[in-house]
Amino acid sequence: MKKLIFLVLLILLTFLINTGFAQELLVLSGEKSKNSKRWQEEVLPEYEKNTLEKNLPVKIVPVQGKLFPEWMAKALDEGRVDEIFGTPTFIIWDPKKEKEIGRIEGYTQKPRFFSQLNEALDLIEKGQHPGKREGSGHREEGSG
Repeated sequence: MKKLIFLVLLILLTFLINTGFAQELLVLSGEKSKNSKRWQEEVLPEYEKNTLEKNLPVKIVPVQGKLFPEWMAKALDEGRVDEIFGTPTFIIWDPKKEKEIGRIEGYTQKPRFFSQLNEALDLIEKGQHPGKREGSGHREEGSG
């Protein structure tokens, strides 16, 4: 049953992405984050083999404590990316506008990740910003 649900979600997600999304999935991955490593082991290999990668390509963004790559630190300072509360954080990025348009925070398991991504893309299509919240200014790698 879980495989059937996963397959249906994957098909729906693929359909949504094929309707003209031109975004990237930025994966803020903490150097010490166990959940970041789990996502890369459990999801990334499958993700790279299907149509998601072609329509919503993944870009791994390494995070080391409070240190972000320069371009990400600049986007944070300019408010084009909301605060980072921990890793992994999955940012749906609009490369044309060079800003965050949605996000998923944290990782627990593969089916849930794909479900959350599907929901986020659906909300973006409706003009909403999934995962947006008021931040505390926290910009560190999470412990999870």
